[in-house]
Amino acid sequence: MFDVKLGSLLGQPEVSAFLRGIVSRGRYANAYLFHGPAGVGKCTAALSFARAALCERVPGAATVDSEPSLFGEAAPAAGGTGDDACGQCRGCAMAGTLQHPDLHFLFPVSAKDTKGETQKIDDAIVETFEDLRKDPLYVFQYERAASIRIDQTRELQAQLAYRPHTASRRVIVVRDCDRMREDQFSALLKSIEEPAATTVWVLTTSRLSRVPVTIRSRCQRVRFAPLPESLVRDVLQEKAGVADEKKARLLAAISTGSLGRALAMRDEPDMAIERDAAIALLAPPAAARFNGLWTAVQKSTGYGKAGRERLRLRIEFQQLWLRDLLRARYGAPRESLVSPERHDALRAQAASLDAREIRRRLMVLEEALRSIEGNVSADLALFSTMARAGGDRLGERAWPVHPTGRWDA
Repeated sequence: MFDVKLGSLLGQPEVSAFLRGIVSRGRYANAYLFHGPAGVGKCTAALSFARAALCERVPGAATVDSEPSLFGEAAPAAGGTGDDACGQCRGCAMAGTLQHPDLHFLFPVSAKDTKGETQKIDDAIVETFEDLRKDPLYVFQYERAASIRIDQTRELQAQLAYRPHTASRRVIVVRDCDRMREDQFSALLKSIEEPAATTVWVLTTSRLSRVPVTIRSRCQRVRFAPLPESLVRDVLQEKAGVADEKKARLLAAISTGSLGRALAMRDEPDMAIERDAAIALLAPPAAARFNGLWTAVQKSTGYGKAGRERLRLRIEFQQLWLRDLLRARYGAPRESLVSPERHDALRAQAASLDAREIRRRLMVLEEALRSIEGNVSADLALFSTMARAGGDRLGERAWPVHPTGRWDA
């Protein structure tokens, strides 16, 4: 059962206060756009916001069947002064199981291969709903191309012509709206421009640039921030079943503030092996002056067969090592490091590198993360990155151009 309230959102106090203020006033905008990094709780907040808006004990929550019953039954509450879902009324119960007739939840889906046959999309949607109800830490993952079904949006558009079923308003949550088709965006735009007084749209995205500006300009935007590393580590240990403190620390560090990403990687058995392999690649350019670097890179990428996510993970592990180098260089305590068991090796390497050089290498790695979003060869991309990170010829030690300029002094 989905029972997360706005007051218990993890690591988003400003968002929580803002949404609770909307609920307490009972005055909703036509559409909201929740944007921010993936895996920081945007979808959870959207469903919690919808649950609070459909609660029968918040301001403006008079239900359509609040008139006296012909059978002498007590009429439901016609609203109150709360700023969050009460968790006890009929509306909260139905929304908690994602079965409220006035709560519509749309999300991208892709068919799964089952015994050589393609699973029907309808079955995949039902399965996802069941998983979401059972697991409060369920993580949406798209292993292949996924999009929001066009027939779902058409069916929804037809329902918008009618009044809500039981509540005073209808809430539509669209997860990862950037995966909608162009004709779906056009239909969505019309609904937002000419909204029904009883309809509230809540869109979420982690790729804001892929949402058409016509949609962005008509939504009230709510920004979500990355989660603190300590919070991610605590959730992994206390709620996600990651008993190993070292693994929880490593997952929290590599998640870059995304609890969803940390949860998706918690069952990976070889995270420490991946980290060690990534760190080993930093040695050949500095120690062997490129001798054997190409061979090491090819082995690391499976001779060009490594996927984009695996390549990204290798580079991020290297960033964490360089971050530890900076911390060790300036006397940070052992327990603050991602790899505390390598404290002595970090201190020794940090003594031979100044902060300026470590910062330059971090810039090279960050530039590589941007480049792998394109259609690049895994082994060539990694070889070029490693050569530029520690090389001393062909301009490898030059500072890369950073478009945002946030590394500039």
